[in-house]
Amino acid sequence: MTDSQDNTRRAVIHKIAERLASDDAIGERAALSRLDINAPDKPEFWKLVVGELEPFVRPPLEYERRWAVILAGLAEVAGAKLHEPRCALGKAAAEAGVHETRFTRLLRAHDDALLALIRPLARQLVAQGKAVDWADVADLVLSDGGPNEEQVRHRQARSYYTALRKQSTSTAQEPTA
Repeated sequence: MTDSQDNTRRAVIHKIAERLASDDAIGERAALSRLDINAPDKPEFWKLVVGELEPFVRPPLEYERRWAVILAGLAEVAGAKLHEPRCALGKAAAEAGVHETRFTRLLRAHDDALLALIRPLARQLVAQGKAVDWADVADLVLSDGGPNEEQVRHRQARSYYTALRKQSTSTAQEPTA
């Protein structure tokens, strides 16, 4: 996928997130958050795939499964009004207290193992009230097994560890009582 296609896909994800954050989208969010990724059969899923995501959903069932997990997590994050463009996944995860081992497991996971880690991540971000650019999650999921997989994973690792370092530096500088 070219950079312009990536940017277009990210823009579509931001547009969907904005729509899902609307008070009028309660039913759509609920349906998407309950998607079975192995059989995404809800009309809300298909309306997004055909209406918004058609250029980005490749024919194999695997891509439909990937998009199902992306949209399920996006529904939770957007519903909590925590989708924030340009708020890197790694930074958000560090600020939400996602343990280093868990984040490393996310970045090393592939196929079903990766898909299984996305919803719990969304739930932890929502529980901690941390905004995230869900397009970063889409990049991670969609790049799995692709030519830019390592680049995507390294970008998020850098973001996570930069945020952890800032946290430890600011904690070390706080005066003790």
